Amino acid sequence: MDKRFLKEEGVAPYTGNELILKGALEGGVALLTGYPGSPVSEVFDAITRVSDLLLEKGIVAQMANNEGLAAARLNGARLAGLRALAVMKSVGMHVAADGLAIGNLAESKKPEGGALVIVGDDPWNETTQINSDSRFLSLHLHMPVIEPATFQELKDWIREAFELSGASDLYLTMVLTTNQADGGGSVQCRPNLYPRLNHHHRATLSSAQLPVDHTVMIPPHTSLREATLASRFERLLDAVRARGLNRVDPASGADRPTVGFVTAGLSYCYLAQALREMGLEGRFPILKFGVTYPLDEALLVDFAAGVDHLVVVEEKRDFLETQVLRALQRARQEGRAPRVPAVWGKKFPDEKEGFPVVRGLNSSIVFEKLHPLLSTLAPAAAAAARATAEPVLALIQDAGRRVVSIPVRTPTFCPGCPHRDSSTVAKALKKDFLNADYMAGEGRDPMDVIFHGESGCHSMLQFEPNVGLMQDYSGMGLGGGTGSGMDPFIKNKQVVFLGDSTFFHSGMVAVSDSIKNNQDITYIILENGTTAMTGHQPTPGSSSDVLAQRTFAQNIEQVVRGLSRDSVPIFRVNPGYQDAYRKLLEDVVLRPGVKIIIADKECGITYQRRVRREKKRVVKEQGYLPEERFINITPEVCETCLECTNATGCPGLAIEDTLHGPKIVTDRSLCVSDGACAKGKVCPSFEEVIVHRRAPTAGKEGTVDETLPSRAAPRLEDTWYCYTAGVGGMGSGVTTGILVQAGLLEGYHVLFADKKGLAIRNGGVYGHVIFSREPKIHAPLVPYGRADLLLGIDLLEAARGLDNRMNLRVASPGRTDAVVNTHKMPTVRTLLGKEDFSVAGLEEAIKAATRGYLGLDFAGVSEAYFGNRLYANVLLLGAAYEKGHLPLSMENLKKAIALMVPVQDREENLRAFDVGRRAAARPEEFSAFSPRLPGYWEVLEDRAQLLRASRPLRGRAWSRDYRRVMDEASRWMDLPEADRARMAQYVYDLIQWGGPSYARRYLTRLWAVYKKDTPARGHRATRAVLDNLARVMAIKDEVYVAHLLTSPEKRRRDRSRYNIDESRGDRLEYVHLNRPRFTLFGRDIQFDWRSRDWQLMVMKRLGVLRRLLPAWHRREREFLEWYEGVVDGFNLFTDDGAYDLYVEALSAPAEAKGYREIRYPKMDAVRSRVEELRARWNARVPAGAARSAQK
Repeated sequence: MDKRFLKEEGVAPYTGNELILKGALEGGVALLTGYPGSPVSEVFDAITRVSDLLLEKGIVAQMANNEGLAAARLNGARLAGLRALAVMKSVGMHVAADGLAIGNLAESKKPEGGALVIVGDDPWNETTQINSDSRFLSLHLHMPVIEPATFQELKDWIREAFELSGASDLYLTMVLTTNQADGGGSVQCRPNLYPRLNHHHRATLSSAQLPVDHTVMIPPHTSLREATLASRFERLLDAVRARGLNRVDPASGADRPTVGFVTAGLSYCYLAQALREMGLEGRFPILKFGVTYPLDEALLVDFAAGVDHLVVVEEKRDFLETQVLRALQRARQEGRAPRVPAVWGKKFPDEKEGFPVVRGLNSSIVFEKLHPLLSTLAPAAAAAARATAEPVLALIQDAGRRVVSIPVRTPTFCPGCPHRDSSTVAKALKKDFLNADYMAGEGRDPMDVIFHGESGCHSMLQFEPNVGLMQDYSGMGLGGGTGSGMDPFIKNKQVVFLGDSTFFHSGMVAVSDSIKNNQDITYIILENGTTAMTGHQPTPGSSSDVLAQRTFAQNIEQVVRGLSRDSVPIFRVNPGYQDAYRKLLEDVVLRPGVKIIIADKECGITYQRRVRREKKRVVKEQGYLPEERFINITPEVCETCLECTNATGCPGLAIEDTLHGPKIVTDRSLCVSDGACAKGKVCPSFEEVIVHRRAPTAGKEGTVDETLPSRAAPRLEDTWYCYTAGVGGMGSGVTTGILVQAGLLEGYHVLFADKKGLAIRNGGVYGHVIFSREPKIHAPLVPYGRADLLLGIDLLEAARGLDNRMNLRVASPGRTDAVVNTHKMPTVRTLLGKEDFSVAGLEEAIKAATRGYLGLDFAGVSEAYFGNRLYANVLLLGAAYEKGHLPLSMENLKKAIALMVPVQDREENLRAFDVGRRAAARPEEFSAFSPRLPGYWEVLEDRAQLLRASRPLRGRAWSRDYRRVMDEASRWMDLPEADRARMAQYVYDLIQWGGPSYARRYLTRLWAVYKKDTPARGHRATRAVLDNLARVMAIKDEVYVAHLLTSPEKRRRDRSRYNIDESRGDRLEYVHLNRPRFTLFGRDIQFDWRSRDWQLMVMKRLGVLRRLLPAWHRREREFLEWYEGVVDGFNLFTDDGAYDLYVEALSAPAEAKGYREIRYPKMDAVRSRVEELRARWNARVPAGAARSAQK
């Protein structure tokens, strides 16, 4: 139970979503309903957290199947004299419009009740399909609009809205924006008002007291009720005036102001903040409307009489401005206003653009727009404030010029998401259906399958690597309907992915429609058991509701059978079994008519939550986990073909730099070991690692000296701004929470915003935290260039906060200090090999935009000390404190950490804070935790020892040979350190593959190229051969792969990675996920093999098979012979163009990555490419023009 919702007095922090619930409780709500959708979906999470309170007080909370049903619930509750609240996002209000229009027009005649719709608008279109403005829809529905500005108003005005609704017999719309719902702050609390009539104390309605002419909106009643709207609106305005919800902030000067402002909602905060930063606070009157429809015209006319110009400040379209213009024009026509001021809003004088219609506002945009406008309309006031305004304007303009080259971080399915199984299979199916050879085997022509889009997590199908699996979108539950519009006219097969929550919302209607019209379409209903996209609320198929009460779990399969009886084939399948799923999907899609597949697999997040709870239970009982299972990728076996990343796009995969180049690995902090990456069976590098323990583990790096003295917190003079940037799952929200709690403990007034967007889908998370000594009107956002601290939990997202293409632009060199985690977290497109970014480049961009910078691989430090990267956020807080960047005491910071993290994680987080302090005080001690490739001598010594220890019979001699040939090669070839280190690794690899003579074969050719190469050309040919000849020679046949999977260096790395201490009884067990192939008597024999170490230990000693099976890996051997010929053809070219072409040819094998079917077409492409290059260099270099090194 979250006790903040019981608080009756004093100050407490809440998010905007939480304030909706607290305000409803203080307002006497009896029914809470709606449908989750960003930015207001977290209201339902808050409801779940206080379910005990709601159940005790008889307050009903029901998540409706859709917004229309929520609207109908409002009607029913109002007719019973209850106060009811429905919460929905802007596009959800479109769904509810019919029910809202009818219910609003009806008259219940029960003033003790009230109906309020809280709508979450998204002005910046960060998580919403369309540019919706719910004020206009409310006007269309005759629903009054109330727009709170501050978080205090957000909470308090819910009670006011209920009373206004009761007094006027109208529904009310409260419009909140993303920055209000995701934002928050400290507010003054009041006692909750629990409903007298509730679920425990019911009443008996009299049907005679429900006159149909007031409650049934069917002609002739409709016109009668429409005729009462004017009087109802007048009653509403009387109640608004009595409560002072519309108000005027008067100008403070004695002179008559030339300019007055009209505004409402969060725009009021943007305006007040902008005027204060201009030095013009109180210089101009502000008419702040709390109720923006219907407008209090008398108040407006009276206000307008005192100024020459009215400036209307509002987000999105001109809702308020249009009403102002109409009201003033009407007042002038009727003689109530002999003169009216000019009105500016979306247009400024001289046809200049005013406040933007597209996207939203913030205080910096308002400042930038108002500065020149006031210089024109109020030149004296603007001139007097110039000394204050100009520096702020310079900051804004400087931030607007800063461009940072940053890739987009597109969202994707979470690690362990069951939809990834469906997308992987569907993508392969779509590709095969376009393949003429494949379809010939089915007796069909190639076909292009059309995938219609739907709402839910599976809308991630629009992004890579799943492009092609969502090709249109008509709205929630309408994917099948989109197909119906084209089905009679096309030959294509059609597929719709439909979530289980969407099915019950409206999708089942589309299924019925498809059945009725015999549409040729396959519905894949993704039943993961939760409304995952909006925060894991229950669905009608769940066995409990939003209050965790047991409910009847509706069965999708039975619902569809009820619609179709036996006319539609219905299949239920676990998509995790991809081979069987693929066969079923291909068969079903090719059938005519409507087909239903129910992909039944639990949401990865809810499943992992249960797994984590069970692990914590075991740890609590035993002190450790006796067994853990992980999916591991062996970098030496990985070919970086990117088949696994392109198939899955899983953020649980990462890229690691090695001596063999970049390799795909699993990110232990994100990977949930569901094996999705291994199901493609394209590579033998995947394995299951089972960790066995007999005792608790020791800390990987032990303890840190925690005797650093505490620091005096820097004094906060006025306002302090902090901006945090991370990626979902990195603890960004926890970081914001810690700062907020510490600020409150310090006695500050606190505002914040946690911009989550698609955080849970690997999206960016942006936090704004604002401390001030005195309460002031302020938006919960860091103004452009005003961040005092940039806390970069993720490097890329921290840099994104600087770019002028974003509405963030938080940093400035004269003000901002930065503490940044430099660990590279790849984007999906980085994993796909389509886009990359430079850590060093982003660091330089941040340094250029800040005055103080501390960059360290805090994720690496976290992994070293705590076994994962999840403590990097608290490490950053410790570092920021130690650098003197936080106006907070250590005592309050540690209290805040204890408040914000679970009890079982408290000790580790407090320790992480101390480690972060030490990292900031002595960063040189922590540089070793940053990724670094070993140098030449490190490689040489280590590999020589490995050869000596790992080969009982020949190891000593091979080690000596290795040292000898490397000594010779180093003396012969003057190459950079990194090249020499890689060469030492490659020679070691080739000795392991075929003995010292095989390695000398490599070095002989490398030396021959080096002699013909020149330092002036950077030895580019030599360096190309150094890497590519080694790759081509180290053929990864089953023998060599068996060696790599069991090598001593791999085991050593795994022991470190999984914190194995054999002296404590720890041990590793491996199940290698192999798919070997042998060619016997002209036939390829291939099979899945979950091999064990002992089997691979036998295989690695069967090098004789290379001679006994001459057809085995013949294509790789032929490719090697061909490439050696290319290498041997290199000469000392006098023509630079010919040299460049030959270097390109020598580098070409780098593209031939992968195993067998993946690799062979690439090898053919490489050979074709080199032949093209050969023709071009032959054209440039006539016979005899190239001379050899001997000449």
